[in-house]
Amino acid sequence: GAPKLGHAGCQPRHGQRGGFPWRCLRRASVFAAARTIAAWSGLTACNVSLQPRRFAALSGAAALGGLGNGVHRSQALEGSTVSLRQVIAENGLEDWKLKDYEAMRDDGPRTSRFEAAIKRRLKGREGQATVVDIGTGSFALLAVIAAKAGAKKVFAIEKNPEAAKQAKETVQKEGLQDTIQVIEGDSTKVDLPEQVDLVVSELIGSIATQEGVEPIIRDAGQRFVKGGVVGGDGMCSRMIPARCQTLIAPVKYTEHRIMNFASKRGVMSRGKPEDGTLRPLRLRSKTRDLNFLAEPQVLEDFDYCNPGPKRAERQMTFSIPKEAANEAKDFSGFAMWTKVVVDDIDSIDVKTQKVTSHWAYVVALMAPEPVAIAAPGNIQLTASIDYACSPVRYTLDAVATV
Repeated sequence: GAPKLGHAGCQPRHGQRGGFPWRCLRRASVFAAARTIAAWSGLTACNVSLQPRRFAALSGAAALGGLGNGVHRSQALEGSTVSLRQVIAENGLEDWKLKDYEAMRDDGPRTSRFEAAIKRRLKGREGQATVVDIGTGSFALLAVIAAKAGAKKVFAIEKNPEAAKQAKETVQKEGLQDTIQVIEGDSTKVDLPEQVDLVVSELIGSIATQEGVEPIIRDAGQRFVKGGVVGGDGMCSRMIPARCQTLIAPVKYTEHRIMNFASKRGVMSRGKPEDGTLRPLRLRSKTRDLNFLAEPQVLEDFDYCNPGPKRAERQMTFSIPKEAANEAKDFSGFAMWTKVVVDDIDSIDVKTQKVTSHWAYVVALMAPEPVAIAAPGNIQLTASIDYACSPVRYTLDAVATV
């Protein structure tokens, strides 16, 4: 058989220049192939995710099995499979307007659970504890909650100039200007007058880490918290929320075959995709346009007290039951949504909450048209997340039985 990627037979010989050893790709996965090409071409990991079509041009679509957001079918001893790949990397998701802050404020399950957690954390420490609210928004919502719960001092950081101005006005109206200090700027670039006991924030996207929470929280844990944040097996007691997760499941999108019409209904993401990456769908949490084909799994689990490595990869197997045979004829891709573990008592799951969330389902359509897959059958998914890239890159490589 062909040597594996990374095998000595796939390394450049001494003095060899130019030319990539395409023979080594015969049995390689798309994801591994992309990384190997990057090593030969000098491209970064961000470029691997960012420009899948470039690799298709380098190798030929057949050699890489449809790396350029295509579909590749293969016949193996165990049956036929289809390979699909998409990359999500969107800019502009943090450009909030007043109506967006209103939607966050008016999201009952979100606001009430954050409020309850802050009150629990400050109980018994009234007049003593200091707090920082990162990304306070137009209404300085969490900062006001902390101040009313008895925080001695609250620093409310907001990088959006207009939102920071509105936050100052809100603090004045609430009569809390002696307790809350609004600081305009990027939290990773500003300094606090003093370190604090508690960090509160709501920087979570519909894909949990998509709005850049990872570097912000990593920095806050190192610079803002008294004594620093120490990770461990227990609940993160110096941060609210304690962690955020992205759940993922294969779906049929009922309007996939009429996308020319559906795209005019405002379902496309407002984010600006990087060149060569997917513009996903964003569907309200109570949509009826998704049929779930398997039980969800955890795509990412970001621990605020222990952020972990800058790059992560997960491999998942979704079992498609025979009961989903009709829907599996129109497999569209993967739906992703947020679950917030606020503290050891409360959590928020967008899919299971009873009222519409301000967070949405993010749907990655894996091909231009639905793909018929087997039921019963399996989908093997390799998902990689690169937090070191800006914007964050989410790469989905799926292999399904057909």
